[in-house]
Amino acid sequence: MTISFPLTDKRTVDELLKHLNAHKLFYPGNCVITVNPLAAHVSSCLSYALGTARTAW
Repeated sequence: MTISFPLTDKRTVDELLKHLNAHKLFYPGNCVITVNPLAAHVSSCLSYALGTARTAW
């Protein structure tokens, strides 16, 4: 499953990594992150954790 996380000045890649860590998603352990200037695309087989992290983002 792949979900996009929008990035802004306050929501940076570092903040996203902390947020994913809080939802038990660890890079490069159980998820893959592709970063673009406006969004980060996160792929993981842990779809429930990924969906919960996106909802809370």
